[in-house]
Amino acid sequence: MTGSPVATARETTGVHWSELPCAIEDGDLWFAATSADADRAKELCRTCPLQLSCLQGAIARQEPHGVWGGEVFYEGIVVARKRTRGRPRNGELHQRDLERQARANLRKNTSEAVA
Repeated sequence: MTGSPVATARETTGVHWSELPCAIEDGDLWFAATSADADRAKELCRTCPLQLSCLQGAIARQEPHGVWGGEVFYEGIVVARKRTRGRPRNGELHQRDLERQARANLRKNTSEAVA
């Protein structure tokens, strides 16, 4: 894994990857089912010396879900908070439409940049 942010953690920050919050805590926390757990993962990310590079990598890879670099990803984009299970509130329906449009625009812009 030469060149990856985690592989070079010690070189760039003096911290070994095994000392990072995502290595110390339960890995399931970063893919939590509840908003409270996702918020806890975000808090832990904010203490990580690799937070920015982790976030940049997740955006570049269009991570489908989870907490990466202190942000919640849902269907490949950063969202404000983890949605709980069940039917969304009316205001959340509009937000979800906006998020879908943002994902569509991201895919379109990414494919145009590659072409």
